Amino acid sequence: MSDRSRMLRGGARAVTGLVVLGACGVAVALLGAMTLPSVERAPLAVQVDTTQDATRSLVCAGSFAELGADSSRPGAAIPTGAPAVTVSGVAASSAELARAEGGTGLPGVFAAPFADPLAAAQIQAVDTGTLRGAVASSCAEPLNEQWLLGGSTTVGVATTLSLGNPGTVPATVQLSVFDENGPVDAQSTGVLVAPGTQQILSLNGYAPDRQRIAVRVASTGAPVTASLGVGQVEGISPFAVSSVNRQVQAAQRLVVPGVANESGREQGPSDAGEGDAFPVIVRAFAPGGESGTARLRAVDRNGRSVDLGSIEFAGGAVGESRVATWPAGASALIVEADVPVLAAALGSSMKNDRTDYEWFSPAPEIAAEQPVAAPVVSGGGLVVVNAGTGEAEVRVARADGTGRPSTTRIPGGAAVVVRAPAAAVLTSSAPVYAGVRYLGEGAIAGYPVLAPDPRGGELTVYTR
Repeated sequence: MSDRSRMLRGGARAVTGLVVLGACGVAVALLGAMTLPSVERAPLAVQVDTTQDATRSLVCAGSFAELGADSSRPGAAIPTGAPAVTVSGVAASSAELARAEGGTGLPGVFAAPFADPLAAAQIQAVDTGTLRGAVASSCAEPLNEQWLLGGSTTVGVATTLSLGNPGTVPATVQLSVFDENGPVDAQSTGVLVAPGTQQILSLNGYAPDRQRIAVRVASTGAPVTASLGVGQVEGISPFAVSSVNRQVQAAQRLVVPGVANESGREQGPSDAGEGDAFPVIVRAFAPGGESGTARLRAVDRNGRSVDLGSIEFAGGAVGESRVATWPAGASALIVEADVPVLAAALGSSMKNDRTDYEWFSPAPEIAAEQPVAAPVVSGGGLVVVNAGTGEAEVRVARADGTGRPSTTRIPGGAAVVVRAPAAAVLTSSAPVYAGVRYLGEGAIAGYPVLAPDPRGGELTVYTR
């Protein structure tokens, strides 16, 4: 082949290559500008019932524990007596927690399927050589975080902390204590609560000489229940006892059912000033560390609201207000704050030279048309609060389904004492709050009705 032929063939190949490259470039450009057909398949969504086969456990506090009952161990909390427990609903199983001091009145544990209404509460008459009065509390579900507000550790006042672990693994509990000045420096490094047991600690040892107490209880390993027991003496004479129910979540509006201030004498001058002999005390605390103001008002059965003033609280400190005169006929306290807070109210009873007091805790909201078990201890009255503006129709039935339910219409903004059996189930046409109050001869106690913790009944699972 001649050189000329070779040159012509090479040039043709080069031109062909350029044409092919150009065509490929044009095709790529066209493909990039075109919208190609695609196939989209959404992931398959499956609804799972998270409450199916789930079980709720309720733990009671057990006997009231007294500090100093054993002179050889003044720092030990010794359980005394035994409470009477009221159960509303049917427990699928029951058990008791063990404790180092043993004795009667061990903490009860009740379990039932999550879908079944179940609640329990206890009441105890305390009468020892140094303490006298009534204490009552709700039996509660174990949690990994909860708060307690009430009591003190000043001279003459002893406050104990009860921790219950109904689980099968140990719980390590971290305590954070706050007082009228803010966080307390002396903190627990961790309290170990063995499975199936109760531990009772003295707060006077952790934070002595504090006028106001708030405690954060956080556990790992297993959830626990927590409550406080408060006992006070005046000199060498018994003065009062109280239990403190736990709180779960701070809110800008809290409703405290059952608050009362019963006195056997006319109002007038006293050591507390003009008004009640032992004024109602209200405390507020912002667990988020904010400073703010909480406004207080009392409500009665007719929806009448009485302004009680306000509480100023600084960040991390427990604020307090004294109500000189508790309004006659009022049965509940409403706290409205500009930041989320916890709150508690101390009511008292005095008759025939006997005195007692009780720290009343806020109640969780009972949603409209949600049946909630409401245990009413012997001698107690069910207090239902309608904090809304419209009327609520409240139906109270027996937990065993026998008898005819009773119906009470509660005006907006009212707190009404409703007749109820010991094992009651409460249903309301509008959201309400409920608690039980016990009033005796110089004795007072109370606790909130605890609706089950809100849990989503359905969980959406997306499969691949």
